[in-house]
Amino acid sequence: MFVVNFKLDYKKILIACVVIALFVATIMEFGTKTKTSSVNSNISNYDFDLNEENYTELLKSIHENIDLCIGKTIHLTGFVFRMPDFKDNYIVCGRNTISNSEDKVAGILCDYSDAKSLIDSEWIEITGVIAKGEYNGQMPIVKIGKLTKVTAPANTFVDNVLEQDNKTEQNNKNS
Repeated sequence: MFVVNFKLDYKKILIACVVIALFVATIMEFGTKTKTSSVNSNISNYDFDLNEENYTELLKSIHENIDLCIGKTIHLTGFVFRMPDFKDNYIVCGRNTISNSEDKVAGILCDYSDAKSLIDSEWIEITGVIAKGEYNGQMPIVKIGKLTKVTAPANTFVDNVLEQDNKTEQNNKNS
């Protein structure tokens, strides 16, 4: 018969458990977070979070890379805009921008089952998933998952990156 006799030091066991728990908590807290840009301190759960500063730049990127954006989430605020030939469930969530000295709408086509209940020029905040659709050719369409009516922001205009790019090109040619 074999007998083992040992004494447990509960104080050392308690300290070891606390150290292990702190180690695990540290890994869970800091190990799974991705690095964030110092420029964008707003952390969101969306692949694309459009705001006044990045609105036209991200729209351009989404339109140019439809296949890479399918299934990605998007969040934006804009006003309801319709074209006469839209399907009943289509709207554009857009913002005003200046292009070639003209006020234009920059936005993204959205598919919303209750689109008929929305009033033109009404401000909305939407979240949804990007899909590929058809309207005068292939284009990204946001399948709206959540829509909230909001008040218009103080500045309803967004910077037009395309206009800025064209001016930069012209300035470079003139130099």
